[in-house]
Amino acid sequence: MAVKLRAEAYTMQALVKYHGLKDWTLRLPYHDSISVNTTCMKTEASITDAQKGGVYIEGRLNESANSRLQGVVEKLDPSKSVTDFRIDSRNVPSGKAKGIGYSSSAGAALTLLSQRLLVGGAPDLTKLSRTARLFAASASRSLVGGFSRLYAGDEDEDTYAERFADAKVMDLRMVIVPLPSRVRTEDAHREVLTSPFFRARVESAQKRCDEMERAILADDLDAVGRLAERDTLELHSLTMTGDSGLVIMTEDSIRIIRKVRELRSSGVKAYYSMQTGPSVFVNTSEKDQGKVLNAMEKLGYRAYLSGVGGEARIL
Repeated sequence: MAVKLRAEAYTMQALVKYHGLKDWTLRLPYHDSISVNTTCMKTEASITDAQKGGVYIEGRLNESANSRLQGVVEKLDPSKSVTDFRIDSRNVPSGKAKGIGYSSSAGAALTLLSQRLLVGGAPDLTKLSRTARLFAASASRSLVGGFSRLYAGDEDEDTYAERFADAKVMDLRMVIVPLPSRVRTEDAHREVLTSPFFRARVESAQKRCDEMERAILADDLDAVGRLAERDTLELHSLTMTGDSGLVIMTEDSIRIIRKVRELRSSGVKAYYSMQTGPSVFVNTSEKDQGKVLNAMEKLGYRAYLSGVGGEARIL
């Protein structure tokens, strides 16, 4: 198969995470969220000249990705269907970890490819983030890259992502420890609405977004780290207090968190952060990233070093 177009997009760490959607068709979150793209994990996607259409992930047709991308394609060109062309996609590195952000990078890469094929030209990524959001709300942040904020509006037009900083503003380093899970992110998003603390979470997270943005612009690693840790604990407490009592953290997650706290008590800049999954991000500095990586590997985990990644791009 000859490749016609290729794109790549990087995963992101949500520093202030959204949980739950008030509109599942438009994928509108209840509050703003802030994330930072990685440099070590990404989705690569290509449009080929193959006749059979749809989204293939590592060679296999993926009905979930097909369904999500259909909304993207229809917004770009109402006369087209996702089956009118074929996209082959893969995550790098591959694996079954949860909470890494591959849905965000996949959504960003697939949206950018579809835009280039159906519309053409170099898009305004902030405007295109509204379209990427139809695949996954986090995809809109991955698309624009750097440190970005997803503004949660009441309808399509006022719900979009915008980059407000990059590595020149804050040279954040991350050590990422992927961990597997069988819990589906979609199930967790629905579950949190049954938590008695959900409304308090919406108010708290919205306020934290303002605090996080100020901390990033001030290049304040300690403030960013503390805020991300608080947001992590709050997010997972919501999931655990829903009707099904979902516990997404694993023994490995707790073990890593304890090690991060131990490192910090010894003077190492290290702060844990988790998304809707057991995988752990450790936010750190250039000076201390090697110590953190070494500590994770001594615990027996495969870990990845990352800096602040850029936007999705056509290759």
